[in-house]
Amino acid sequence: MQWQVTIDDDLQKIDLPEGSTASDLVNRLKLHPDGLLVVTDEEKMKPIPLISKLPDTPIRIILVASGG
Repeated sequence: MQWQVTIDDDLQKIDLPEGSTASDLVNRLKLHPDGLLVVTDEEKMKPIPLISKLPDTPIRIILVASGG
């Protein structure tokens, strides 16, 4: 199955098996899960927990910065 994923302003089409989780997507993109949020890319963004199956909607990954 193919998902539309936006990271910052970069739109990508990512192929993953049906039933894949947000964690599968993060791993496929080689991103560290502690530095991002996975949300639906709609007017009202909804968080997608890493253990949840990906919805059939466009997805946005928000990269977050942290430090001390």
